[in-house]
Amino acid sequence: MDAVHLPSAGRRELLRIIRSLPREERRSRFAPEKPAPLADSPGGRLIRMCRYRNLTWSGLAHILAVVTPTYLSASTYGVIGDGHKELTPRLVTDFAALLGIEAGELAALTGVFLPETPEPAAPEAVDAAALLWEVRCLSATQAQHVAELADSMRGDSRAEYRLDLPAW
Repeated sequence: MDAVHLPSAGRRELLRIIRSLPREERRSRFAPEKPAPLADSPGGRLIRMCRYRNLTWSGLAHILAVVTPTYLSASTYGVIGDGHKELTPRLVTDFAALLGIEAGELAALTGVFLPETPEPAAPEAVDAAALLWEVRCLSATQAQHVAELADSMRGDSRAEYRLDLPAW
């Protein structure tokens, strides 16, 4: 969250640092929790794509609320993954921004008709997609280091809300 609130130059610097980190073997002291099964549906496939970026339902709710105009509860993303909530053009556009995929391509993959060509994703969403993709390969220690670095780069600007998203 701190990373997407950085100015553009800060987000680029953080991405450069993440890409420069060596890939370490991930070690876990406990057996990971098996996630709930997902439906073989467009929504299930989208949630699975987010899991590859280490995003839980709660993580999705937080990041999509920050980088898109949509705010949904974490449990709603579970319902999307179960295939019990129909994907809307707005949801497809939001997921496309977060996944770093063209909205039209994701709409074609999910079978959702977009009535109009969506606006390009906000720069914060584009950077969030790149950061999520790169961070997925880091060890827990490295990810913690990156989170602390983003926090320190943000500095005293925590009270400021830097994002200037278009009114979608």
